[in-house]
Amino acid sequence: PLARRRGTAGSGAGGFLDICADFLVYGAFVVGVAVGVGGPALPFLLVLLAYYVNGTVFLAFSSIAERTGRRGDGRRSGGRSLNFLGGLAEGGETIAVHTLWCLLPGFAHTIAWVWAAVVAVTAAHRVVTGYRQLR
Repeated sequence: PLARRRGTAGSGAGGFLDICADFLVYGAFVVGVAVGVGGPALPFLLVLLAYYVNGTVFLAFSSIAERTGRRGDGRRSGGRSLNFLGGLAEGGETIAVHTLWCLLPGFAHTIAWVWAAVVAVTAAHRVVTGYRQLR
């Protein structure tokens, strides 16, 4: 938001660092919660897998859409460095889930199961929508 306010978001460097930091923090946070709460790691591994697939789709669409001159869903791309498709699980929802993990560690595994499913649905939606838009 600061880069957009300053009018420097289009430079690419800030957008590059932003997405790198997002994925680093998202992944590290999931690992930290899994280690912190202990118990079975499977739900947290599924969250990481869903993040991985979602991130791959997100970045692949952005790259190909840019190269071919196509745009994402329009309502989200304006002023951002990356061209992307919206979805059910985005930044605000991710922050909310990560906050819930901190506030409700006793429910961390259940939250992880649900969150993995939500992110997976978002990834699947982005695959279908991206394919249709790039056809």
